[in-house]
Amino acid sequence: MLYPFFLERYFSFFETTVKTNSLLIVYLTTFIIAAHFAPTFLLVRTFPKLKDTVPEVRMDIRYWKRAFYIFFLSGSAMYLYVYFFRMKTIPIFLDDLESARVGAKAGLGKYILIGNALISVSLVYRFAIEKFVLNKIKPISIIYLFIGVFFVMGIGFRGPAAYLVVSCFLAYLIFTKKYLKKQGISFRYILTGVVFIVFLSLLGYYRHTGEFSLRAIGSTAWTTAVNVSNLETIVRNTDENDEFYYGQTVLSDLGVTIGLHKNGFTGVILKEKYKLEFEGEGMTITSPGEAYMNFGWFGILGHAIFLGTFAGFFYEVVLRSGKLSWFVILVLFSLNFSRLAVGGIVAPGLFFLLPQLILCAAFIFVAKLKI
Repeated sequence: MLYPFFLERYFSFFETTVKTNSLLIVYLTTFIIAAHFAPTFLLVRTFPKLKDTVPEVRMDIRYWKRAFYIFFLSGSAMYLYVYFFRMKTIPIFLDDLESARVGAKAGLGKYILIGNALISVSLVYRFAIEKFVLNKIKPISIIYLFIGVFFVMGIGFRGPAAYLVVSCFLAYLIFTKKYLKKQGISFRYILTGVVFIVFLSLLGYYRHTGEFSLRAIGSTAWTTAVNVSNLETIVRNTDENDEFYYGQTVLSDLGVTIGLHKNGFTGVILKEKYKLEFEGEGMTITSPGEAYMNFGWFGILGHAIFLGTFAGFFYEVVLRSGKLSWFVILVLFSLNFSRLAVGGIVAPGLFFLLPQLILCAAFIFVAKLKI
């Protein structure tokens, strides 16, 4: 709701209708209510509160470095293979980055996503373990983070690189004993997040124009505006054609995932169907857009209740489990779950959320990590 209710008057990129604004209000309100109240009724046993177990926490970390280097080096090797043997270049160094990155990575998504997941999981666990055991982060870990960011950003996307930095920062923050006892984030971290977003805006503006300017702050609004505009486009076309998909978009996206057809994900199909012209493979369909195009207003409520319940339940289980090794899973889950807001359930869930959760479990197994 950030753009239509607060930023549209200052950055008039697109106009939104009352119906689209109403959809946003209902979807987000339903999601928040479900996330807060549904877990209370779904939890079948009482978990201990984490703050009561903190004084007794011990960490078995004998094999964690072995696991770190297996994962980090495997992820780095994956990117090197993509850059030097498949792409024959590093897209971020090309002049026409916007179009080059789209064409260069065609057909290589599985390598890029697995490499990103391996690097992300290994670095986040490294930051978490060092902070909890040593109460500091070693300089070599910062160097590894810079290397990881370089590999991830080399494709030309700021988003995954930013997610990596934020993941490591959250691991550092959450694994301080002060946070574990209070279980809350202070106001200064929220301000730090705002500054970080502004920094990304300046970086993106510089990438496009070659100069720094306060006008770059508008690119922050642009991100939210584009997503709301795409939602507006989906709602308008659905109403004009009186055409609902009744779950077909989800099945179609699953078909792409397992290789049954090559029509592309829903965002790619809709870009062609709506005759939209912009750099990129497809439009962001957004969670409300995915819900509305399939089942209308009923979809808005059902979609929001499902995702809100799932998110809230996962959060409460981890928070009350007393298992700090699960907290890294929660960090990565939270950040990758947010991708569903702009991409719908299937594509972000299968390509970002699920791989990182699986690799977290594998890391705990390889490291024999006991917390």
